[in-house]
Amino acid sequence: MKDLEPSYPRRIGAYRLLGQLAEGRTGVVHLARAQDDAPVALKVIRPEHVRAPGFRPRFERDVAAARHVRHPHLVTVMAADTAGRTIWAAYPYLPGPTLPRAVATRGPLPVRSTRILGAALAQALRAVHAAGLAHRDVRPGHIILATDGPRLTGFGGSGTVPSGPGTDAARDILGLGHVLAVAAAGRPAPTGGETCEPPDLADVPRALREIVQACLAADPVVRPTAADLCAELAERRRFGWLPAPLAQDVADRYAAPLPDPEGAASDADVTPEVPPGAGPLPRRRAGALIGVAAVALAAAGTAALTRRRGGGAPGEHYTIGLQADLSGPHSVFGTGQRHGVTLAVEELALLRTLPFTVTARTVDDGGDPQRGALLARELAADTSVMAVIGPTTDDVAGAVTALYARARLPLLALSPGGFEPGRGHDTVLRGRPGSAQAGRAVARLIGAELGAGRVGLVEPAESGRSGGPRTDVVRAALGEHRITVLPTVRVPASGALGPAAAWLVAKHADTVLHVGPARSAGRLAAALRKAGFTGVGLATQEALAPPFFAEAGDAAEGWHFVTPYSDPTADPAGKGFTAAHEGRFGARPDPYAVEAYDAVRFLTDAMARLRGRGPLTRDALVAGLRHAARWGIGRQLAFDAAGNYTGTGPAVYLYQVTAEGLAYRSSGV
Repeated sequence: MKDLEPSYPRRIGAYRLLGQLAEGRTGVVHLARAQDDAPVALKVIRPEHVRAPGFRPRFERDVAAARHVRHPHLVTVMAADTAGRTIWAAYPYLPGPTLPRAVATRGPLPVRSTRILGAALAQALRAVHAAGLAHRDVRPGHIILATDGPRLTGFGGSGTVPSGPGTDAARDILGLGHVLAVAAAGRPAPTGGETCEPPDLADVPRALREIVQACLAADPVVRPTAADLCAELAERRRFGWLPAPLAQDVADRYAAPLPDPEGAASDADVTPEVPPGAGPLPRRRAGALIGVAAVALAAAGTAALTRRRGGGAPGEHYTIGLQADLSGPHSVFGTGQRHGVTLAVEELALLRTLPFTVTARTVDDGGDPQRGALLARELAADTSVMAVIGPTTDDVAGAVTALYARARLPLLALSPGGFEPGRGHDTVLRGRPGSAQAGRAVARLIGAELGAGRVGLVEPAESGRSGGPRTDVVRAALGEHRITVLPTVRVPASGALGPAAAWLVAKHADTVLHVGPARSAGRLAAALRKAGFTGVGLATQEALAPPFFAEAGDAAEGWHFVTPYSDPTADPAGKGFTAAHEGRFGARPDPYAVEAYDAVRFLTDAMARLRGRGPLTRDALVAGLRHAARWGIGRQLAFDAAGNYTGTGPAVYLYQVTAEGLAYRSSGV
């Protein structure tokens, strides 16, 4: 990533620019942060194109058409401004490497990986073509790799058009052929595209040559359709789809913290700036902001909405803080919490049932304890913040509880489970069942759901914080179910796990539970596969991160995970939430989305009750939350005098890695 030029603006629209990611034919792509701290890829159109006749309406039409197409392997526009002096479009930021960079570093992909790549991209193009559109810029540089499959970018820009009678769709297939050639051979097929010369595919493995050749056919009529390729490739597995060295590269990129340039503009400075030479502001503004949710309903816009429409006393306003990992190894959890908080705050603004207005303030700690402590001080210093939801991980939680306690600021921790607040840190509320309760629930799931008869327990030798169930509790509970439990195996943080896996197989374990971090669990899964283990692999939430899939490879499929978060798509009570989430964000809920939504409603209910009795202070809220309870969509929220969770409902939820991703299985109480 390049630094911004000194003359370039530090803010465009509602986005704070961090650096330059890439340059394209019509614009420059920047890494930026939204006002809720979420990272985005912001494409800014060059001034010469902005001034070109016909470009502006074409770009607006393309973005408007593209926003209606959704697919897990297609990256499409989140928001855009097509009528301002600066034309821009915002997309989800993906830190993974592009396909050309990956093959330049690690060489061509194996045949299986290339087939999975092709199948995923063909499925994305099938969704585009089914909507009557064409991508028209499918090329290797628009393919970004992730641990659960590739992503096709470049959709929703100046090339997206209504598809002609097969011609534009066929052009997409030609581009896909070049993508497959780069993946399989490490270099583009030596052809200029629409030519009569047959391409030289000598470097493409024989198992893929016929498919690539068909995609690159000079006659568009004889090229396969996206649906044809979906059926031909028929590779549905995503996790463990990359060879181990490349998978580790990808996982490391997703785990790396985002840059935060010193002296960058603060979020309080919302004056939009424009690139040099962008030209005058056009008169037309109608329809300028376009996306799944318009910028007016993003975090800053939500604040404006609540201030306009809140039903409380004039000027009485409070903030709910969210401290989350939005860019580090557990960003999927942090993003889910951010989405849940956003939905709750926007709903409250529309309902106008509170005696005050409320907004959310989100900070991204990237899973880093030191950065987390700095951001906790910022939230604590904001006198409008009455409570904080978060953080995402145990390590950050351990670093911030004292800071929040000194500020008398309630901290509702949803995903951490293994941290221990220090003496006097009495503002912490544990929003999930403790490890002892979770351990008993896991034991019941192992016996009743997984049908285990002989269980091996594995944990790292250097046992630190763990957000999952304790192995001693699981062992005792399994004994109550008359299930044989082998001696606990303690494995090293590094080094071969083959001997441990061989011992478990020799002892005829039919189920293995790993309690520990992702990398260790992934290495165990791979070692068990190599040792011939055919039973059930099980791990805790701590292991549900990219390093697990990078280390496990093919062995990841079939493994189970026990987590504290629910799946609203599998619960009839969560249908309304799921529909609202899909409408707002264009995707199914991420982990902890429903728990974060419930947390906001729990906090604001308690704040409203206390406000009815007198002034609302942080100290009053700390005491009041100990006596509050609320049934949410996921589970009941209730606490004892020490802030420990005492609610009823499922203690853990069971998921399984399948060819399609992570699938919900059941819950345990």
